[in-house]
Amino acid sequence: MLASGWSSSKRGLPTVNRELAMQLAKHDQVEVTILVPESVCTEEEKRFARSRNISIREAERRPGYDPLDWLSFPPRDLAIDIVVGCGVKLGKQAQVIRVSHRCKWVQVVDTEPEELGMYKSYPGAVSSGEEKTISVVDLCKLADAIATVGRKMKEAYSSSLYECKKHQDIIQLTPGTFGEFSDVTQATNGGGKFKVLAFGRGDPEDFCLKGYDIAAKAIAELKDNSYCLIFVGAPDGKQEAVAKNLIESGISRRQLYVRKFNQRKERMKELFCEVDLAIMPSRTEGFGLVALEALSAGLPILVSGDSGFGCALRTLPSGNSVVVDSEEPKDWARASAGVRQKDRTERLQEIEKLRKCYEEKFSWEKQCEALVEMMQRIVRGKTFIEFLCFLYPVELN
Repeated sequence: MLASGWSSSKRGLPTVNRELAMQLAKHDQVEVTILVPESVCTEEEKRFARSRNISIREAERRPGYDPLDWLSFPPRDLAIDIVVGCGVKLGKQAQVIRVSHRCKWVQVVDTEPEELGMYKSYPGAVSSGEEKTISVVDLCKLADAIATVGRKMKEAYSSSLYECKKHQDIIQLTPGTFGEFSDVTQATNGGGKFKVLAFGRGDPEDFCLKGYDIAAKAIAELKDNSYCLIFVGAPDGKQEAVAKNLIESGISRRQLYVRKFNQRKERMKELFCEVDLAIMPSRTEGFGLVALEALSAGLPILVSGDSGFGCALRTLPSGNSVVVDSEEPKDWARASAGVRQKDRTERLQEIEKLRKCYEEKFSWEKQCEALVEMMQRIVRGKTFIEFLCFLYPVELN
C-alpha cells in the first residue's frame, strides 16, 4: 500500500486500503505487499504490517522525481500479479508497473473531482476538477478492472465508461465498519451540554464543500446555548482563523469550540465518547469515512444525503433516519434536536442496531471474497496472487 507511509494515523482512503489489505492478507491465495517511498516507514510500522501477514517494501529514491513517482520503479525482485492504483496520483504509476512487471492492473476510484470542484473556492477549481475527472476516466479505460469506493462512485463512473464497455469491469467496494473503534464504550448518562461534532481539516477552500457553514448555522438556528459545536481538524496554529470563519456563519462564541487535528487513534476514541452526536453536512462527498468511524464507535450520526455513506445507509431498514437530504441549516438543526429529544439510552440502542445492520450488509470479509474472485479471473485462473496495493495520502473525507 502506497502513501507517505503506512501509519495508522493517516485517515481517509488510506484507512480503507489498510483495512482492505489486512482482510486480503487473511486469504491463503493472496500475498500482500505495501510499496512506500524509501525511508518513510518506521521499524515499528513494518513489524505491525508483518504481524498482519503484510510485507512493506520501499521504492528506491529517484533524484528529480516526486517521492510518489518513485513508486513507478518497484524492486526488480518483487513478483506482482496485480497492481492496484488509486485515483489520479497513483494510477499513473500503476500503468507503468503493469508494463515493467507484466502484471494486471486494478484501478480504485474514490472521488469525482469534477463534482467536488463545483464547491471548491480556489481559482480554477471547476476547470481543474474537470481535467482530473477526465484523467480518472482515462485511467479506468486502460485498467484491467475498476473498483469504486461505494455505490455513488460506481454510478458516477459507469455512465462515463458505457461507450467503451468498461462499466462491466467495475466492482463496488463499500467500506465496512472499522474494528479499531469497535471497543469504544459509550456512557449511558449524558452531560449538561449537547455536544455536536463536526470533523474536517478546516481549509478555506473546503469550507463550502464540507458544509462547515451548514454545521455552524444549524447550531445557531437552535437558539439554545445548551447546544455546542465542537469542530475538530483545524491546522495547527490556524484555530483562530477557522473559528472566525465559523462565527461569521452565525454561531455564537459560547456555542463553539475549535480544536486542531489530532491523528492519534486513542484521541479519536476519546472524542467519540466526549460528544453526543457526529454530523457530516457535506454538500457532496465521495463516501464519508469519518462518519463511518463514528458509527463504528457506536456514536449517533447524521450524514448528508449526497454522500456515498448516505447512499449506503439508505439501503438499510433504519438508515434513512440518520440521512439528512438537505443543505438547509434549519433541517440539520431540526434533525439534531430530534436526536437530543430521545433518551440517551434509546439513541445509543438505535445506533447500535444500525451498526449491526450495516456490518451484516457491508462485510469486509464478503467483499474481499468477491475481490479475490475478480482478481483470479483477470489473472486467468491463477490460484495464488501476489498483490501490490497502492495507498496514497488524500484529504480527510
